[in-house]
Amino acid sequence: MAESIGNRNYLFDNIKAILIFSVVLAHYFRASTSFDMEDLEGIVYITSFSYIMQAFFFISGYFSGDPQKCRDNAFKTFLYPYLILMPIMFGIRYLVFGDAHFDLTLPTMALWYLLTLFFYRYFLIDLIKIKNILLISFFVSLTAGFIPFFDSTLALGRTLAFLPFFLMGYYCKEEWIEKIRRIPKAASMMTLAILLFFIAALTVLEAVPLEAFHMKNSYGATGLGNLEGAAIRLLLSAISLVWIIIFINLLPRRNTFLAMIGQNTMTVYILHIIIRYFVKAFGFPFDNSGVSFLLLAVLAVLSVWLFSRPLAAALYHHFMDKLYRWTVVIPRTLIRQIL
Repeated sequence: MAESIGNRNYLFDNIKAILIFSVVLAHYFRASTSFDMEDLEGIVYITSFSYIMQAFFFISGYFSGDPQKCRDNAFKTFLYPYLILMPIMFGIRYLVFGDAHFDLTLPTMALWYLLTLFFYRYFLIDLIKIKNILLISFFVSLTAGFIPFFDSTLALGRTLAFLPFFLMGYYCKEEWIEKIRRIPKAASMMTLAILLFFIAALTVLEAVPLEAFHMKNSYGATGLGNLEGAAIRLLLSAISLVWIIIFINLLPRRNTFLAMIGQNTMTVYILHIIIRYFVKAFGFPFDNSGVSFLLLAVLAVLSVWLFSRPLAAALYHHFMDKLYRWTVVIPRTLIRQIL
């Protein structure tokens, strides 16, 4: 059993802390003017995107054990914040860049994740009624890349591409987690070393287009043929699954300093977007990419620490709860009373 208080699972809190730091660091690196795919920043970026979202969706699926509750809470937890944050981020972009585009059907920056989680949580109760849905989801993930319509619009491309990982998490049993925990740590460390070398080689050799890791557009839009794109997506999915196994096996399941961060990843995920806008607007135009690397890494650490503090999380949820009450709960109650 994972060490926890009540229903708290510290293993996954620790994993989420690593994931959210990887998200922030990768986003800051990509926004920097010194970013180069062949440098260390590029390798870190590609490595991060070989596991970040897949692992997050796996964990989200793992904790979606009550499909009806997932549906009941999906709007308030994911779609409503998306609808509120889209115009807010538009305003911030306009202030920072002096120009911005607003389209509610085109999620900006990291907000697509909220929309995708809404789809997963809301429709989970229907999906699990489909026989062999997990196997079907892999087929859907691969074939979605054939269809240009499945792109950034409403995050449909990513929603279909990452669906297998959410469902794998949902169907994963605790005893399977324990079996993974019993894999010799030496074997995981060796696999990790091989995996890091392999991904670094993919990055330096530019064997896989950067856009293929994002999985948000069709294969053709990323410059790949359909069969080539499907093969690469299958390879990247296999790599992501290995990463998830490594994280489960190697990371501690006790309450560490990472656990607090892991409990408040959504706040970090949302608020770091604002810092990224400033990084992109002002950049780190240093001739020495090592200086830029160090400054951005420090900025990522500070962002994760600050935005994961209980006070930051409490303020974010208080804001969303109050706004939800005044814009949804109270009007709905008044309408019901009138009718």
